[in-house]
Amino acid sequence: MMAPPSADARRIIEHLTGRGLLTDGDEVAVAPLTGGVSNDVFAVTGPGIDLVVKRALPVLRVERHWQADTGRIRTEAQALRLAHSHTPDAVPAVVDFWDGYLAITRAPRDWTNWKDDLLSGVVDPGVAHRLGTVLGTWQSRTAGDEALTADFGDRTVFAQLRADPFHGEVAQRHPDLAPVVEATVTAMLGARDCLVHGDFSPKNMLVSGRRVWVLDWEVAHVGDATFDPAFLLTHLLLKSVHDPASAGAHQELAEVFLGAVAESARGRIVHDPGQLVRQVGCLLLARVDGKSPAGYLTEAERPRVRALGRRLLTEPVPDERIDGVLYAWEILT
Repeated sequence: MMAPPSADARRIIEHLTGRGLLTDGDEVAVAPLTGGVSNDVFAVTGPGIDLVVKRALPVLRVERHWQADTGRIRTEAQALRLAHSHTPDAVPAVVDFWDGYLAITRAPRDWTNWKDDLLSGVVDPGVAHRLGTVLGTWQSRTAGDEALTADFGDRTVFAQLRADPFHGEVAQRHPDLAPVVEATVTAMLGARDCLVHGDFSPKNMLVSGRRVWVLDWEVAHVGDATFDPAFLLTHLLLKSVHDPASAGAHQELAEVFLGAVAESARGRIVHDPGQLVRQVGCLLLARVDGKSPAGYLTEAERPRVRALGRRLLTEPVPDERIDGVLYAWEILT
């Protein structure tokens, strides 16, 4: 006999039944999924149904108080639909969106989280190439297309979940860096380059061989094309600090990724190398001194990340190409 459903499970079952995705009497299992701080996420499985259902939280599950507009779940649904129309194999399909509940297809159980793979030493340049190709495709196909990106002009949630708790916190914690951080933010918020995912992190990527799904689009917006590459490079640098023996492999991932982004962007997007480096510097500092620190970094590792972030923000960029940011690995070694 199945255990009685929880209150959350009952609400989800009622919602899916009302939407015609379940019928009265269907026996389904509703189980919470872990890993996120900004949403309630549940797996719903049963005869003929295998979904992930998300609902945005008004207050994030972090140590410091952090609020955000729950309307971001609509942005995620719209962005997933747009991305799926161009790269249907790179994102889950939206099954339904209504009344604050987003239902999407669930990945096969043998797919793995790329963050977990990287932290366990599994490094595949093919995954980095695929991610670069996908990101470059999204950037090139949305560049300058106001009709295609009309739903993503509001950047309120990006400010709440990225600019303020990341860049803003860095400027407060490092007042001597405030001018360069503020210049980075000014350039970022002034850009209308293309669709930006806004959370292009290994934790939001599921992989199977060299197949990938990119998840969690709630801060998608039209903005600075350097932000997504910088976000991924930041995470690869963090993992290089955490696991110095893998730093060379992570640098290779970064090189392959950047090459694939540039190739797929086909010249429609030109990334500013200086802005890319500054974004990485800000994001590194945010992951030790912002509202969302990287949980796997040790006390001994955080000062190394802090020193690297400060150096990227205070020293001249040695290369005027987008892959000039790779010199960050030279600083580490």
